[in-house]
Amino acid sequence: MKKTWISLLLVLSILWTCCACTGSQVSSGETRTVTDCMGRKVEIPQNPQSVACMYSSIAHIMAMLDAEEALSGTPKGVKSDTLMLMKFPQIAETATPYQEGAINVEELLRIDADLALIRYSTASNKGETEKLDKLGIPYLVIDYRSLDELKTAIRVMGTVFDREERAEAYIKFQEETVDLVAKRLQDIPKEEQPAVYHSVNEAIRTDAQGDICGEIMQQAAVRDISIEKGIKQAGSDKIYTTLEEIYKWDPDAFIANESSVTEYILSDMKWKGLTAVRQGKVYTLPVGATRWCHPGSIETHMAVLAIARIFYPQKFSDINMKAYTKDYYEEFFRLKLDDKTIEKILKGEGMHNSNSPVR
Repeated sequence: MKKTWISLLLVLSILWTCCACTGSQVSSGETRTVTDCMGRKVEIPQNPQSVACMYSSIAHIMAMLDAEEALSGTPKGVKSDTLMLMKFPQIAETATPYQEGAINVEELLRIDADLALIRYSTASNKGETEKLDKLGIPYLVIDYRSLDELKTAIRVMGTVFDREERAEAYIKFQEETVDLVAKRLQDIPKEEQPAVYHSVNEAIRTDAQGDICGEIMQQAAVRDISIEKGIKQAGSDKIYTTLEEIYKWDPDAFIANESSVTEYILSDMKWKGLTAVRQGKVYTLPVGATRWCHPGSIETHMAVLAIARIFYPQKFSDINMKAYTKDYYEEFFRLKLDDKTIEKILKGEGMHNSNSPVR
């Protein structure tokens, strides 16, 4: 009898092990090979079920593609984005797999991530990618530094989540919006374009050569004065200048993607000596699913239109920006927004929590 029980337990143990292995194979499913934004060919699950996003832009693209249900890990900041919460309320409860520049292994294990999406800077850090390799989690580099690279990133994501048609529809709308602006501003010579300073989240944080924000402003027939004056990347994603430099440049206008920065520039005495500040030519850019003009924006086309309307209102007097914005979010984010929310988006107020000091 004792031998019988031992044999039975042994059989049950083997069956349990087999079932566990089978369950693992079922959960992982079939795989396929995808080429990411760095040209790496990576074998990933056919249908990823637990995706860890290592920076906000990827989560925004997933929401636009209607793939947000696979989100199990997101950066802390994106969890409080107003439109992301409207689109996917569960985002507030997702894990935080990337904190203070490092991958959190415990969080990845907790959510049983079957795919990680990272940016260029993480991919270049061997210590961080080794964490993913040791866990056996495949990762794709999804990142961009130009308008064309953004299209590539969206296409790669469309492939990952079987949303190719939706990705192409979004790209088509991007191109149509930028082309609309280009046609209306094609007669504006370079020498007549305003020299504009762009504050990125903080008053003295700005754009550098090769920055996507510079492309946005160029498409809107505006001269990005920071880039024009030779500001360059210095080994960091964040580029800073000084108030002394800004005084030397004395730009024709200021644009900021954070409303508290606009208020600060207009109210702080240290900025009062600048011509544009005295004239009140300090404007807040819209903030929606992303900050429209930001290195991590996926709404660059909307930024092009918004900036062009600020400086060439007569060229776009026939465009109802509220209706244009409302239709955009309904079509591409499945969000039917009321007039009050649209107004807040266009004023750049209350859609994102800022963790950056305005100064």
